[in-house]
Amino acid sequence: MPKSLELLKTRRSAKRWQEHISLTDEQKKSVLEAIRFAPSSNGMEPYRTLFIENMSLRKELNQAFFGQAGVLTASGLIIWITPSENLLETKIVPEQSKRNIPDEHASLREGKINGLRATWKNHNVSANEWCARQAYISLGGMVIVAAELGLNTCPLEGFVPLEVEEVLSKNGLIDINNEKVSLACFIGKVNENSEMHYYFEKTRKPKEEAYRIID
Repeated sequence: MPKSLELLKTRRSAKRWQEHISLTDEQKKSVLEAIRFAPSSNGMEPYRTLFIENMSLRKELNQAFFGQAGVLTASGLIIWITPSENLLETKIVPEQSKRNIPDEHASLREGKINGLRATWKNHNVSANEWCARQAYISLGGMVIVAAELGLNTCPLEGFVPLEVEEVLSKNGLIDINNEKVSLACFIGKVNENSEMHYYFEKTRKPKEEAYRIID
């Protein structure tokens, strides 16, 4: 069995955390690089991340996350920030197209951009929803890298985006007019001595319901 598949089968979303444990610089770099090198549609990488350790800031965010244990006890809180449609169109897409396509093939850039717009139309998604989808793709790879490092994670949508954005804006960490919060994840070490540290056993639907191979 591939190591990555074994990690997928055994990883759990932690609910209770060992306090006062800091990730090493190498651990933080590894999980953030996993996000940076994740695949994204058309190679656009339409997000950026904050790795928040600062406890004063996390206390400000606590209410917006409904007081979940990980806000104040996990080693870190990772937040994905995605651009508005205007920022995507005027900055992210042009810059990424230039970065991804060498100057000697510059004529292909317009086609790439038009293809991206066609994707939004054909899949009936807004630019913002499309950006959030790319953030989720990067999350998938990151949690496996974290597991390989012996770290626990808990992806979450249990927060009020507008309240999180207000706190981040007040602290100069987000341009509230051109960016929004799409996703978050606690990271650290699970506290196995705490009751319900994983909630319940990990289960999955039967193979017969999950997938089908068409040969």
